[in-house]
Amino acid sequence: MPRITFVHSQGKSGEVPENISILEAAELLDFPLEHDCGGNASCSTCRVDVMVGGEHLSEIDFEEQDLLDREALTEPFHRLSCQAKILGDVMVQVPEEKWGEAESLSEDDTQVSR
Repeated sequence: MPRITFVHSQGKSGEVPENISILEAAELLDFPLEHDCGGNASCSTCRVDVMVGGEHLSEIDFEEQDLLDREALTEPFHRLSCQAKILGDVMVQVPEEKWGEAESLSEDDTQVSR
């Protein structure tokens, strides 16, 4: 089974079944990866940066490339975790700025509920 590593201060690593998406792998490993559209390639909140193993991911299809182009994420290491299927070992980084926003929202929610 392929191994995926999420590089982040709260990152995880583990073996996952072949041919599942990076997003599905994150869910299996209990790694909270944002995906506002539910994994339908209609937003870019699940974007990851592929650090190692890009050749072990499925090809970028038209929908994924179109969304990445619209978001000005044209470098080949950008992938949508809901679309990229794992075919072998891979290491991805979750952009810290996305987590900073999510953590700020969580802190605000916590303060409101006190």
